[in-house]
Amino acid sequence: MLNFLYLETYAAVVEHRHFTRAAATLNISRGAASRRVKILEESLGALLLSREPPLTPTKAGEDVLRYYMSVRLLEDSLLRRVMPGSVATTALALAVNADSLATWFEPVARDLAQHHAALEIVVDDQDHTLQALARGDVKGCLSTQRRPAEGFLAELVGQMRYQCVATPRFASEYFPGGMTLPSVLRATAVLFNRKDSLHDNFLESHFGVSVAKYLKHYFPSSTALLNAILDDLGYGLVPAMQAGPLISAGRLVALAPGHDLLIDLYWHHWELEPEPLAKISALVVEAARRSLDQTEPREGSHT
Repeated sequence: MLNFLYLETYAAVVEHRHFTRAAATLNISRGAASRRVKILEESLGALLLSREPPLTPTKAGEDVLRYYMSVRLLEDSLLRRVMPGSVATTALALAVNADSLATWFEPVARDLAQHHAALEIVVDDQDHTLQALARGDVKGCLSTQRRPAEGFLAELVGQMRYQCVATPRFASEYFPGGMTLPSVLRATAVLFNRKDSLHDNFLESHFGVSVAKYLKHYFPSSTALLNAILDDLGYGLVPAMQAGPLISAGRLVALAPGHDLLIDLYWHHWELEPEPLAKISALVVEAARRSLDQTEPREGSHT
């Protein structure tokens, strides 16, 4: 039987990537935290931590983390059954892309927050959320990557549809003859951040050639990005769920009608999930499939 106190200490060290910070959260000394992890490693006969800063779990360590979280989540589930009205105390962290959070995932997050005292939504570009899952930082993630890491599953939940839009004023000034390569090189695009490859992919798909050198503004927030476009600061890709009503109201125009960008989204989760996590995965998948486009994954899709 594994010592649960040592498991808790190991999980804290992985979460904080530091013995001293983990010890502070547990109200113990750094030396005590280090000893507990060392004893746990000796009892299992396996190295659980890569000691090179920042501290990261080894493959065996990832398995131990999943076991620890399974026990914690099962404990929460048991307490809710025998103590109706109790709230889960185990921290629940999920990684999603900003556009999903700003549209269909927000109601899901609110629903989860009603049943979990400590919910953390980690926001990153959809091409990079999988890294947080691999590190053990989150329990599930939305990603464009179709291939799961070892010990995980990936379910296609749908396609996020993007439209390239601008205000009527911006479009008439910079795209009077439509969306041409010279006009794209002259107009300023609004992107999420430097990791955001959506715009590059859209331009390559639209023109058939790679277009890299164009003017860019960066607004690392879905709301701020949309507002920047509405304020005539540039044009850009916006989820159709947000763009549609604004196009209907005449506040935005589609610059490339009939040439929307579809991005496959996958929900990555543990292969052997405890019941509480399986319910969360089912909730996320159901909500995504209600809200996102549902087509077959495209050959050579954005992954």
